Amino acid sequence: MTAMAGHGGTLGLLGGMRSSVASGCWLRANLAWERRDLVATTALIELTVAADERPLCFWLNGARMLACDMPEWRLTDRAPAALRVRVNEEQAQLALHFLEKGLRWHGADPALYIEMANIHLRRRGDAGNAARCYRLAAKQPGAPYYAARIYAELLHEMNQPQEALAWLREILPVLPADDPLARRDVVAERIKALEQELAAQ
Repeated sequence: MTAMAGHGGTLGLLGGMRSSVASGCWLRANLAWERRDLVATTALIELTVAADERPLCFWLNGARMLACDMPEWRLTDRAPAALRVRVNEEQAQLALHFLEKGLRWHGADPALYIEMANIHLRRRGDAGNAARCYRLAAKQPGAPYYAARIYAELLHEMNQPQEALAWLREILPVLPADDPLARRDVVAERIKALEQELAAQ
């Protein structure tokens, strides 16, 4: 498997078969996932993206397996808290490195940044790095509007209301009024609330 894992090697010769080979690897990864086979699942996730790095779903779902599922496979109900923290951190870091590899292939894709943000926030409890990744996501063309709103809320949670207010004031003018997903009214209300909060200090 290791010999096949690099782009430009054996898999580089597959040409138009890349998608089929990747799909086959992904199917095998899911079968290994059902067996909770950590080693095989990890290897097959890597083989999948080595065969075809283009589908984002391989990167996103692979990272979720690494960060969310595999810690449970490595731990028992009686595992001490310190071990749980260490194992969660190890798997989160593996997932983050995996997504960084995805960024090298896809460029600054907002979906990859959002997945990294979610891992930092939900698996590591690291609001600072989560905020950084949400901001990076929000800055990319085609990013979902919610990334910018979450970034502002994380700033507020980290006791940075002035920075949150400045950010929301920055994004409000570019939010389309005719797109309900932009939640322009919600952002405007949040700006008012932050203004009032800061005025009361």
